[in-house]
Amino acid sequence: MKTNLCLSAFLILSSAITFGADDESYKIHVYSWSYGRERKTVTSSNRVTANFMIKNISEQVLKDVRITLLYREGLGTVLDKQPPVKEIGVLKAGESQKVSIVGDFIPIFGGYEMAVAYAGNKKEEWLSTSDVGQPDPKNGEALKGVANVIVAGKELVPDRSGKFSGHVRVKNEGTVEAKNLKIVVTFFDAKKNKMGETIEKLGNGTLPGGADEQIPFTLTKSPRTYGGYELNVTCDDTSVEAQFSGGEFSNAKEIEFAKYAFKRTGAKNEDLKVGAQVRNGLDAPVNQVKLTLVFMNAKKKELKRYMYEVKGELKPGEIKPVEFTVAALVPYDAFEPQVAFERVDGNAGAASQGETKVAPAKFAGAKDVEVIFSDSMTNDDRSVSLAGAMRNGKSGPVKNVMITVTFTRPDGSSSNVEKTLTDVVRPGEERNFVMKAPNAAGFSNYGFKFKYSEVEPKIEAAKPAPAEESANATR
Repeated sequence: MKTNLCLSAFLILSSAITFGADDESYKIHVYSWSYGRERKTVTSSNRVTANFMIKNISEQVLKDVRITLLYREGLGTVLDKQPPVKEIGVLKAGESQKVSIVGDFIPIFGGYEMAVAYAGNKKEEWLSTSDVGQPDPKNGEALKGVANVIVAGKELVPDRSGKFSGHVRVKNEGTVEAKNLKIVVTFFDAKKNKMGETIEKLGNGTLPGGADEQIPFTLTKSPRTYGGYELNVTCDDTSVEAQFSGGEFSNAKEIEFAKYAFKRTGAKNEDLKVGAQVRNGLDAPVNQVKLTLVFMNAKKKELKRYMYEVKGELKPGEIKPVEFTVAALVPYDAFEPQVAFERVDGNAGAASQGETKVAPAKFAGAKDVEVIFSDSMTNDDRSVSLAGAMRNGKSGPVKNVMITVTFTRPDGSSSNVEKTLTDVVRPGEERNFVMKAPNAAGFSNYGFKFKYSEVEPKIEAAKPAPAEESANATR
């Protein structure tokens, strides 16, 4: 039986990205995109200067490197008929180079793509469906035997009624029909806290293999005001690796990882190849940047922990690609990144030493016990108070729900705090609680796990039968 793999594309805070392209054959990586616009200059108008980095990740010297940049409107139509071209020339093995490409008379654009060519007319194509998103490698030929759906563009339509509507351009770059196609939009407030999520059927729910369609949508439920959103397109049999790939930078003043790309490798697909990008949002250079990935099952039980250290120094504003392999990783349901670093001035993780807030969560309505956290507060004694709640979604009562929270500090150290809810919680009931963790101020990440006991129903002892019934039974 064939398995349909439906890859997703994300739009975060009005920025879209696509991912999932197999870029192992790419010899030049493009990253750290930004641009500036001048409305009027002495000689022209609407001049756009694109800035980004390129790196030759191969072991070969590449000659005649040339980059062609195309600007696109929201749904992917190319805007400039004479795209700007930059001649790079020779790029040595392992060499990085900053590139600036200037174009005149560039209207407002919703995305861009670029073709990177070198000797032999080899072209490597990159795409972003947002003007501020980082570029991703495009797929080449269709992927056989799977459904590979990406978001190639979007166009939101202003609506005075407050509805979230528009068109999304989706491509199925596989040969198998994508089924149960859905649009998933997550809304965030101005502080990037999650406000809610809407999941609805997209179009007729299917997309044939090789299809490229613009599909209108109108969400029946959406907030009237929001600070940003994440748009995702899913279909049946989406793999865990496809679900977790992607993610944009928040542009906060911190060290952050984004643009994750997960891919199973190895003879039995037991290894996990991880690609990502790291950004230094601080005003000082850092080194010894360490990313720890904690893989968990559906009940948040830790399955494996892997630490990767970024080589060299990361300058302020610098974005650097990273790649590593987690060997012999069992199937997992979730992962949590933890980041530690050293400032060159000697302060360990200085950007994360202030108050850290948790993103409020909501119950999923699962038929099981659920634990969520909704708020945190840093106290004067450098302890952290964590507000949470538990819900019993099972068909029977539970008790002794023991919750363990692990706080990870910027230097990589961690501490645990536990709390047990001893009373009996009946089906459908909820309990609020607060956990206080000493010396957890400035934590960079936190994770939790919990266990509980099910209350067994009481079984009454069998009563002796009446005398006449006893007599009847023995005659």
